[in-house]
Amino acid sequence: MSQKLTDLLNSLLKSSDFQQGHSAELIDALLTEAGVHENPAWASHMTPTIQQPALLGQLLAGLHNGNLLSAELYPQLESIEKQLLDWFCQRFGQQHAHFTHGSSYANLEALWHARDRGENLSSIVYGSNAVHYSIIKACQILGLEFRSISTNEQGQIDTGKLHQACEQQAPIAIVATAGTTSSGAIDPLTTCIAIAQEFNCWCHIDAAWGGALALLTEQQALAGIEQADSVCFDPHKTLGQPRPCSMLLYQQPLALMTGIDIDYLSQAPKQTLAGSYGGELFLPLWLSLLSDREILIKQLKDRLEQAEKFYHALCTQTDWQVFHSPSGIICFRTSINIDLSPLEAQGFLSRSKINGEAVWRVVFASQSATSEAVIAAIEPYF
Repeated sequence: MSQKLTDLLNSLLKSSDFQQGHSAELIDALLTEAGVHENPAWASHMTPTIQQPALLGQLLAGLHNGNLLSAELYPQLESIEKQLLDWFCQRFGQQHAHFTHGSSYANLEALWHARDRGENLSSIVYGSNAVHYSIIKACQILGLEFRSISTNEQGQIDTGKLHQACEQQAPIAIVATAGTTSSGAIDPLTTCIAIAQEFNCWCHIDAAWGGALALLTEQQALAGIEQADSVCFDPHKTLGQPRPCSMLLYQQPLALMTGIDIDYLSQAPKQTLAGSYGGELFLPLWLSLLSDREILIKQLKDRLEQAEKFYHALCTQTDWQVFHSPSGIICFRTSINIDLSPLEAQGFLSRSKINGEAVWRVVFASQSATSEAVIAAIEPYF
């Protein structure tokens, strides 16, 4: 395989079209643009530097190019997929899982199954006003009605108001968020699940961002997540993986598609959004875990530690209002007349909202980002 790769690269570099055209310059420009992720002050969005083993896995997936709709032809690839899914099911306390192209897909699938398996005669889905926009989009696609519940000062769903809403009209599903995109807040999962059980509805946990905490044995922020009906998680946000790398985990097995005749497949596909897929969804993650699982977990802990350092630095060095989260996102509100937009343009931070009020957001998604570098960038504005 390595000789095949070498031959391909040599053939491309010797190509007259490649040498005479602008391909090399464009590739250089793309690599320069990608270099922003290596900047230790890059903390604006959930775009990490990629693990080196994951890059090799991405290349391996492209060279393999198998399609697991015909899994019987690719037993090694299928075995690797199963090993990974079994491992993550144990971490999240779920019975079943499959890979998806992102949590927007996973959220849609979860609500699809909630709609088809729900026992309540309802089309209502409750979630906080800080849910990811993909939840609202999924409801629109599925013909469901999303109703938002207000959040508390930390950006978590108000469970008292959630309970009141359920008393007035029971939903088909409740969506709790473990790591909101806006502030990294984690909803009270155990309470949300208990409310869902009380009103006999599906509880889905959108843990696209915060799900990585399930890898840490000492964490308590995701306590109770094993009782949810479904959970989504994005390693491409928090574990240094290339896109797409996401998964949906759930307690009940998926049914096979029925009522259709697919004569070219040996078995009917399951009720998932994805059709053809292969190692591109999981071989990078597999190689990252295979090369050194403890390093991956250590890097996760390091990112969270940098977020904690940044939080405490802002609290001690400024009089700004600072919002804490356990998932690696720190938001803050500056004094009046301080404009940090030049730092936003450089990718050092981004804008967000908590309870409808504007805040600045710093996201420790990249292994390259350090508290010291981000503080140094913001310090002239103190």
